Order: sequence, then C-alpha cells, then structure tokens
Amino acid sequence: MDSPHSKAVTTDDISLRRLIFARFVALWKKLRAWTFPITLITVCGVAALALFTHSKAEGNLLTIFLAYLPAWMMVLPLLATLVFACFFACWRSVVVSAAGALMIVLWMGGYSFAGGARPQSAGQVLKVMTYNRGQGSEKVLTACASENQPDIAVFQDAGRRLARLAALPVFAQNQHTFQVGEFVILSRWPLLENEALQLHWPEVETKLWRAGTRSVIDWNGRRVVVYNIHFPTPRDLLYWYAKRGTFLYGVLGLVPNTTLHARHQQYLAYWAARVELAAQIAQRARREVDPVILLGDLNFPPLGKGYAQIRGVLQDAHQAAGNGFGFTFPSNFKSVGRLFAPWIRIDHVFASAQWEVLSCGSPSGAVSQHLPVVAKLKFNSTDKN
Repeated sequence: MDSPHSKAVTTDDISLRRLIFARFVALWKKLRAWTFPITLITVCGVAALALFTHSKAEGNLLTIFLAYLPAWMMVLPLLATLVFACFFACWRSVVVSAAGALMIVLWMGGYSFAGGARPQSAGQVLKVMTYNRGQGSEKVLTACASENQPDIAVFQDAGRRLARLAALPVFAQNQHTFQVGEFVILSRWPLLENEALQLHWPEVETKLWRAGTRSVIDWNGRRVVVYNIHFPTPRDLLYWYAKRGTFLYGVLGLVPNTTLHARHQQYLAYWAARVELAAQIAQRARREVDPVILLGDLNFPPLGKGYAQIRGVLQDAHQAAGNGFGFTFPSNFKSVGRLFAPWIRIDHVFASAQWEVLSCGSPSGAVSQHLPVVAKLKFNSTDKN
C-alpha cells in the first residue's frame, strides 16, 4: 500500500513536469513568432550575396571563392532556416526557405529551361564541339564525336596530340587541321586563315598571354570565324585560398584604409586582369564582320564580370538551347566529391547573333576531368556578304 509520502512525491513530479512543459510551450511560441522574420532576413541576405556573386564575382575574394563551389553551398543558411521553420511549424517560412533555395541554386548554377534540341528546320546547320583533352578520356571523346559527328572540333591542353586526334576514325572527315601550342582544330571545311591569339596581360605591357587561336573556315562559300580559347586555370589559387583562409579577406578587408583592405585589393588584381583579358577577347569578337563561334575551356562559370564581357557580345549556346545545368567539370572525382561532381560549367560555346542555336549539351554519366560540349547552330540569313 502506497504511503502518503510517495503520493506527494508523485504529485510533485507531475506538477514539475507540467510546469516545465508549460514553460517550454511558452518559449516555443515566443520563438515561433520570430521564425518568419528571421527566415525573410536570411533569404534576403543570401539573395543579396547571390546577386553580387552573379554580377560582380571578381570584385571580392569571398564571392570569387563561392563562384567556383557547388551552387547549393551558397544556400546552406536557407536549409538551416528550413529546419528551424519545420520545428516551429511555420509553414510560410518552410515555403519561403525552400523556394528561395531552389531559385538561387537554379540561377547560380546557370540552369537552362530551353529544353534541349529544337525542331529541325530548313537552313544550313553547323555542328561544333569543344573538349579540354589534358586529363580527358579518349573513350569519352570518341563516343561523343561518334554520336554527334561535329563539323568543327577544337581542343585545349592538346599539345603534341594533333596527329593522334586527326587519326581517330570518328574524325575521318575532319582533315583540315591546325595546331599551335596546346590548341588544336579539326575541321570538315577548309581553313582559310589561322593565327595564334596573343593578348596583352593587363598592367604588364611586355607580357603576352596566348589566349588561343583564331581560324577562318570556308563553310559552303561562307566565311566563319572560330575562336578556340583557354583561360588560365584558377584551381591551384582557389585551393590556396581554401587552405589559408585567404577568401576571408573578402569580409575582413571591406573597411577602407586598413592593412587588410590593401591586402584584399592586392589579391583582387589577378582577377581584375582576367576580366580585362575577357574584355579583350570580347572586343575582338565584336569587330568581326563574319559570323563568329567562340568556344573552349574558359575556366569561369556562367556568372561574374569575365563571363559578362563575352556574354555581352555573343549568345551563350547553353542558355539559348541547353537543358538543365550543363555542368562540365570536374567529372572524374574518386573521393567523396564524386557524389556532387560535376558541379560547374566552365567549358562554353558562344555564337554571334547570326546563328540560331538548335541544341547544346554534354554527355551524361561520362568520366572525364572535363566533359566535351557539342552545339548545333543554324545560320539565320541567306545573305553571304
């Protein structure tokens, strides 16, 4: 038989639990009231950072670093607000967090809703392909070229590989060739002009950078200018930023007239030079009278000021007729990174306004450091002048 003392203890325990629960509910309600405002502030903050990164990535070390990471990493704060909103049963916050994260990832990743290949129509069609052959795969190249039969194929990091590439059975019809340094072009059509493209490295008048090649092709009696471009890789520099935390200068160096600000500006000089190099290429393309195709490993994603320089003159084939993100790098990860690879599009095809882009894409599931990009272009005008 229970004693009066044990009944009192049980009653006290129940009362204590009810008190704790009541206080927890009161605290939960107070915090719940802040859930939506916190979510809005977080979404606006991430959106502002995404906007700056998309338009002016090279203006800050932090946004440069973010530009080369998987797009979903930028929205990690919104995943936190999503969990926070679910816990507090604030469904407005759930919707805002999820929708904000989705839109930012699609935008920052360069997602295209163009829907792949367009219906074929009458007109002259030219198929082009670009591939960084450095650490690429001959198997991937052969499969892609066999499926698409490109009229023009350009390669970067292909030093001393011209003979091997031209001998591949899939390029039996592409016997008009040119190579200088790492750059190779295989064309089904005669090459009228070929030149190495030398640009001035900004701030060093005596330094020249071999940006690629410029070729003129006789395509059924029409002159077509083809630029094969390869920008310097920022990979080692970005690794260095990650190991040393250098990207934090993008936050610590925001205050003018400080040592950290001066150091930040010093680091940004290299990225400003890359933008200037892109501007020089864009200026050359703008001066061309004949239709232009510019393709290659540009080593920048579809955002930032460097990309904007080219995009301001030429149309991005992926945005015009691609499907999905069109990621091209890196596609040969063997570590845990393979779960997310590829996660960035740095290999591009651009075309002047005379072209209608019918399709643009890369092989899915292929294992290669870079993936080839193939585009199908239709000339819009019958005027050959």
